[in-house]
Amino acid sequence: MIEDERSLPLFPLNSVLFPGTILPLHVFEERYKLMIGTCLVTDRTFGVALIKEGEEVGGPAVPFEIGTEARIVEVERLPGGRMNLVAIGGSRFRLRRVVQREPFLVGFVSPLAASAESPDLMLAAQVAERFRAYLLDLRGNETTMPAVELADDAESLSFQVASALRIAAPLRQELLELGSTSERLRRLVAIVRREHDLLRLLSEAGPIRNIGPFSAN
Repeated sequence: MIEDERSLPLFPLNSVLFPGTILPLHVFEERYKLMIGTCLVTDRTFGVALIKEGEEVGGPAVPFEIGTEARIVEVERLPGGRMNLVAIGGSRFRLRRVVQREPFLVGFVSPLAASAESPDLMLAAQVAERFRAYLLDLRGNETTMPAVELADDAESLSFQVASALRIAAPLRQELLELGSTSERLRRLVAIVRREHDLLRLLSEAGPIRNIGPFSAN
């Protein structure tokens, strides 16, 4: 066992959780009711990892190696043992190996090494500026969408923007796995520009309906 390894219950999902972002979950499967019940009497943490193979509900799933620790901050208990949870993303981890598959996944994980670089603040400013412009066009005349307060530090900003954009899960996973904050910001400059251009094209084609709020995770 590697010195910094620890045991962590795993919740494979079809979505990616980024550090510092919010994850709402409805827990209804027996295995996950048991897992969350265990977490609530221990340290209230579990690991979230995107599913590489398998299904989110019913069958077994193989998760990606890089995931994010989630800490439960709110629980609503429902009939039949079901629960609505709110969790917040903590540090990223690397899954070293799965040590338990039934009744729920448990793995040995280790913290993902933090980058020693100094993030490119000019890139962070570009991402923030482009993302604010994107949000402004997305909101349009919709006054019920809440204002978004962007994070001050570059790494948190990169995770916040990556989480808020409506991009495919594999691309989210790529952004999560990047060890360099500057590289993540560099990728986001291009991604936000692409998403903004797409939004403008859709707007020119007619009113955008059923946009809904940003996904929290």
